[in-house]
Amino acid sequence: MKNSISLKKLIKHESFVLCPFVTTDQFISYCKERSIRTSKQQLEQFEGLGLFFPVARVKFPKIKIKVEIDRELNQSKHFGVLGEEEEWDGDIEEKYAGFGWTNNYAESWFKEGLLWDPSTVEFQEWKSFRDKDRYLQIESYYSIFQCYALYNLKRATEIRAHAEDWFVYDDQKQNKVAKRTFELAEALIESLKETGIRGEKAPLLCQIISNRFFPETQTDQRNISLSVPISFPGVYRGWKWGWDEYCDTWDAKSLLKDLDLTIDDIKNIHERLSLDAQWIDPLEHWYALVSFVALDHKEKLRGAALLAQTFYSMEHMLRLFYKKLTGENLFAPNESYGWNPDKYHGDGVSQNKLKYLEFLANQYHLNPRPNLILIVEGNGEEEQLPRLSDELFGYSFSTLGIEIINVQGVGNFTGQKKTDKYGALEKFIDYYHNRQTIVFVILDNEGRAQTVKNKLTGATSKFNTNRFLTKPEYIHLWEKKTIEFENFSDNEIAQALSEISNGGYAFSSDQIADCYSQLDAGKSDPISRLFKEKMGSGLNKRELLGILFGYIVKNAENKFDDKKTPVRPVSRVLHRIIQLTSWNNQPASHDSWERNQQTGYFGNIK
Repeated sequence: MKNSISLKKLIKHESFVLCPFVTTDQFISYCKERSIRTSKQQLEQFEGLGLFFPVARVKFPKIKIKVEIDRELNQSKHFGVLGEEEEWDGDIEEKYAGFGWTNNYAESWFKEGLLWDPSTVEFQEWKSFRDKDRYLQIESYYSIFQCYALYNLKRATEIRAHAEDWFVYDDQKQNKVAKRTFELAEALIESLKETGIRGEKAPLLCQIISNRFFPETQTDQRNISLSVPISFPGVYRGWKWGWDEYCDTWDAKSLLKDLDLTIDDIKNIHERLSLDAQWIDPLEHWYALVSFVALDHKEKLRGAALLAQTFYSMEHMLRLFYKKLTGENLFAPNESYGWNPDKYHGDGVSQNKLKYLEFLANQYHLNPRPNLILIVEGNGEEEQLPRLSDELFGYSFSTLGIEIINVQGVGNFTGQKKTDKYGALEKFIDYYHNRQTIVFVILDNEGRAQTVKNKLTGATSKFNTNRFLTKPEYIHLWEKKTIEFENFSDNEIAQALSEISNGGYAFSSDQIADCYSQLDAGKSDPISRLFKEKMGSGLNKRELLGILFGYIVKNAENKFDDKKTPVRPVSRVLHRIIQLTSWNNQPASHDSWERNQQTGYFGNIK
């Protein structure tokens, strides 16, 4: 396979800044990381057959270095290269000149015949690349994108032999099969010489446009990676090399003309490359999701998965080149005439990277956003409701996708005055309901709690004006005012207070009944006042709820009735919360989100 784009043109366009050519050893390592098993011997054989060549070959000339040697100190001092006619009385050290892929080096060495395209000269055995002292005097360079051509070549030349078959062949059969295998190999090589390798134009085409487009392929769909090798001096045509400046002066149409290619050529090369990338990719069905993965993590892939990422970067460059030429988009690997991401996720979604990523995360069940937010008023509820879910129902809040928020009293969240039309809690609920997250509020039925509920359930959503802000079911008030009186008997509360007093006082159920009467009369938190009166210190409400909820989880009769229905009101409410959470599947498309909003699931339809 002769190089379809000449080395001279690669040098002319300085197509080695962002994707430098690599040595033979580096190319072999690059290929092996991508499950393309190759070796120097194989690469030499392919070159000798005229099928696969390095991009360039360099011969390092020997130069004479002026030195002064201090033999007493065993030290030497260098004074630069000795000129052809320069006189020098001191010592001389001979060594091979160094080479770097910069425009100055490449142009001058190419003109002097020290840098050439191996496909344009007669084959030379690689053992001749070393001098008599085994120093490397000739080095071969490849483009990393040539792994695509090598992959196709190895596939085309592969002839498999099965050990179990050879084992049962007699001598005559073995000779016959060996002869047939040789004839097949000979025919394959001759065919490849005549027709070329599949996709052989793609590697150097990608190389010549790599300075312009390669950074745009090194992306997580939000950022691109621009890395100029340290070996490059940072000068481009007399000024510091900058990608933005380079892009401003880069002309796609003049390059296409210079390469003697047509727009249809670019389209056909891209189509073949895109199909090959999908065919080898073990993560093909996760293409859209993987495209959002951080670049450094994609680079940790190995084998065919990593090779596919290289092929994807190549096809992406060709897509960008084609769009620059025509203004039109070619299909990405996960698109076709009948399907593209917007067909599934909604018109324009793929162009909105944040929304696209969210829908993808929903599709793969990877979105960490909660399915339900539970708002409570105190520390005790914040601790005990997750505990009850875990120990009674066997589900942790984190597994269910429930986030609990303790507002330390609803007044701290609403921030409302009686004249306010739309307070903080309304905005919070409306926002999250629009984002497909249910907000469930549990309040003690004291003070303005009923007013807050009426206001929330009667408000109209700002995002969806044909429905109410929330459902009455999602604002739960305890009928007996507080979580303690609603869910526990007077005797249980008295027993819990006695445990907290640690033998200091035995509280009675009559005292608790009196507390409830005071609460019913409008007096706030009578249990805490009773405890302080008898014990002389404040009541730890968090500890109280911890003991009370322990009564539920420790005693079987306090869990479920004969019909497997939770006995306690708080258990029934929690069971309902778990149901709502499990039913709230996050939408993977704009249409499904819109349908969900119109179901009345987040607020009754008006």
